[in-house]
Amino acid sequence: MPTRTAGATIYIQEELSDARLRCDELKNYLVKVLNFINGSGHRDEFYAAAGDIISAAPETLLKLERALEAAAMAMNKIDYEELRQTLRPEKVDELERVLDDIRMKIPRRMGGIS
Repeated sequence: MPTRTAGATIYIQEELSDARLRCDELKNYLVKVLNFINGSGHRDEFYAAAGDIISAAPETLLKLERALEAAAMAMNKIDYEELRQTLRPEKVDELERVLDDIRMKIPRRMGGIS
């Protein structure tokens, strides 16, 4: 049974990674399009014809990116807990000390950004 769970976990992680990569590619395309539109002499015409899409696309992409990141974070936690059950307790303690040390060196994000 653990093999099936591990296989499913790995599959989901790979798919989430691929989705996050595609989201990042889409973000790059959107930046190029917005730079083109905003630098164009026809900016007003673009916004008149498709302003709702031009304005909504970045916000929708941000929400998609955050949802994918939340799903990836949850999947990583599930994988962490599964792996934790297969290792010797001493090894888990050692790894958690190392992870705590790494976490202390990573600056924490502050503020109301969600």
